[in-house]
Amino acid sequence: MLTQVIVRMLMYVQFCVLGVFLLGAKIEPSCENKYFCYRRYSEEFNSGSLRSISFVESDLLKSRREKINAMNDGKYKRAMLKGYPAYFLSFEIVCEPRAINFKKVIFDGVEAEASVFYLYSPNLQLAGIKDFQMGSPDSNKRFLEIIFPVPVRNTFTISLRRGLIDKLKARDRLKITLITHYDKEFVVETDNFIKKYEF
Repeated sequence: MLTQVIVRMLMYVQFCVLGVFLLGAKIEPSCENKYFCYRRYSEEFNSGSLRSISFVESDLLKSRREKINAMNDGKYKRAMLKGYPAYFLSFEIVCEPRAINFKKVIFDGVEAEASVFYLYSPNLQLAGIKDFQMGSPDSNKRFLEIIFPVPVRNTFTISLRRGLIDKLKARDRLKITLITHYDKEFVVETDNFIKKYEF
């Protein structure tokens, strides 16, 4: 049992590089309730620390938008309408036997300013972000100090504004650098799926 764990850990360490090979990519549209529709793009990779990325566009259904427009609460109405469509970009990284927080995101060739806070009410909070929103790198500090016996699956999600989406869409390829709370860099380079699938 111990030998099996050690062998598995060594296999993960060997693949702890970001030279990634695309396993597959797909785009899925869905309207799962009476309020929102989604388009989700995802890519899976078969080697390296980056296991997958996914990009979700969430928008209000026309009927929901009409109901919001008919509301009397001007502040709520403005926030809801300004916050949609909403965009979320997630990275799944498996490499080290520890949890990871990220303190900085760099979009190669694009100026982008982060809003750093915990997103607990996306419907209202998305209207107030700068170019993108990310959680605080200081979240769960005690948890970040724990070293686990196996590699940890870390998912990091950021929310993006339409203006940043338009800037990224103008690029031929996407290159995004994620910097951890302990200054390790993960670099993601991929085809520009934002442009290809017309998000």
